[in-house]
Amino acid sequence: MDLSRHKTLGFRVAQAVRDHETASRAEIARYLDVSPATVGRVADRLLSAGVLREIGPRPAKVAAAATGAAATTGVAGRPSKLLQFNPYIGSVLTIDLRETDVRAAITDFDGRVLVRLARPLTGGDTARSLAELLDLVRDLLAAPRSGPAVTSIVVGAPSIVDAEMGVVEWAPSLGWRGVALQQLLAGEFGLDVLVENDVNLAAAGEYWKGAGRTVRHNLVFISVGSDVGAGIILNGELYRGATNAAGEIAYFITDVNVLRDNMGQIGNLENRIGRAGLVRLAQLVAHRYPASQLSAMLNRSEDCVDTASILALAENGDPAAQIVYRELVNILTIVICNASLVLDPEMVIVGGPDHWNWTNLITAIQAQIGSALLRPVHLAPSELGSDALIMGGAYAALGSLGALLD
Repeated sequence: MDLSRHKTLGFRVAQAVRDHETASRAEIARYLDVSPATVGRVADRLLSAGVLREIGPRPAKVAAAATGAAATTGVAGRPSKLLQFNPYIGSVLTIDLRETDVRAAITDFDGRVLVRLARPLTGGDTARSLAELLDLVRDLLAAPRSGPAVTSIVVGAPSIVDAEMGVVEWAPSLGWRGVALQQLLAGEFGLDVLVENDVNLAAAGEYWKGAGRTVRHNLVFISVGSDVGAGIILNGELYRGATNAAGEIAYFITDVNVLRDNMGQIGNLENRIGRAGLVRLAQLVAHRYPASQLSAMLNRSEDCVDTASILALAENGDPAAQIVYRELVNILTIVICNASLVLDPEMVIVGGPDHWNWTNLITAIQAQIGSALLRPVHLAPSELGSDALIMGGAYAALGSLGALLD
């Protein structure tokens, strides 16, 4: 999957080897539908550049089974040398921009975390929050760690992003509009910079290292938390849409009256099942049921309501909290059904706050769907949680190797 739009044959060979973990030249040629001689020449160049490495032979009949070729029983064939991507060719600094904080990590190209850092972020003040972001990057680059030098920065932003230009078009939770983030970071640190929508990066992370690693072509990742969004992978490629707005499911229409309500910058779904929406609904329900456990919990912690606690009360049988839980399940069911009918993905992955019980939620959603659709929906919880975006950054950074891949 190419998030960087860097489509040279060298990139495709390097990416295919990394995706397969180990592979022979013949296997990569078959996978890419390119002549073995051409793949061999490109692989030799990537070996010389240090992007790939050879790790030893594999018996010919095992290689034949992997490529679908006929194997000669009982005859030891000429060994095929295996290629492996070199994860230490550089390091990646990935930034996860959130509503009130920023989290970042430096990883190698296999996603192994070398160092992490998190800081508060001042929402609604673009100049101040950008200064806070730059300070975090400086401190993270200076932090003691093992591993190779950082070669690229990848940013996941809660926004429609012009990935070609690296511009955050509009991030309501941060108050950013038209921020040329790629230009700012590249100018400040002299590194290759990729800016992408946060859920797109998380989808890439799950596709590569998480619940979607067995998916061959098509996947939808739905993220619910402070914000609501989706990342879509079609035919092994991230789908951004004509105006980079694919996956903005916060604006899904669940009823024609929503169009009249004109939800504006927040969006119908986010207004209902984003964190603020769930808390608002919980407060309304608690007012109607003052003797409920939900009401007692909100009275104790009115200024700092934990959505996970609301959902846990529902799972423990509190009738008031169950109203909130059903709203979340119903809305997610609508989203998943509509996405499945339009895109027919191999898998729909659902994730968000690490402390939510996603297994129970998905069981409830699957029970709602039943056998009502034309095809069964393969639902799975996120396996990477909050690290999905960090893994997506490591995956997306391959194009930053630039001339080494040409």
